[in-house]
Amino acid sequence: MRAQLLLIPAALVMAAPASATIYMGVQDAQDLLFPGATFTEHFVKLSDAQAATVADNAHTSVYDAHVKAWRVSGKANGWVVLDQTQGKDDTITFAVAIDDNGAVQGVEILECLADYNTVTMPEWRAQFIGETTREPKHVEMISGATLSSRHITDAVRRVLFVYDEVLKNATPS
Repeated sequence: MRAQLLLIPAALVMAAPASATIYMGVQDAQDLLFPGATFTEHFVKLSDAQAATVADNAHTSVYDAHVKAWRVSGKANGWVVLDQTQGKDDTITFAVAIDDNGAVQGVEILECLADYNTVTMPEWRAQFIGETTREPKHVEMISGATLSSRHITDAVRRVLFVYDEVLKNATPS
């Protein structure tokens, strides 16, 4: 009888859903990626043809055709794109800063499951800086968070192809 009573609480604990940790909001990420800049919302929906082109070029799926991007103006110009990807057991929300030449200026993780938060390490995220669609970089995966780091790597490359396909020639509002 005693063993049964001990198993019930353990089963309830094991069934509890994991919750993601929120590290920062969109505005916080924008301010870190482009300090002192002005951000103008530029949300677009990829056409089926654009989504197919991005998926083909990036060698990964486009899960959402809605692109949340902000045009950056100030000392530096460029874009901040908010995106999500699937980690091992969660959805990871992140922002990518892209300069006007299409190069990654930085990546910030906004939300992910605490168990796989090694992807928030600045030294890991710094590997993306300077990456373009023309010059992809080799990004080291993180042991213990291989799926999360692989999916973020693929998603950053997808964002770069979205930049090439729709943002780089977008007219400022």
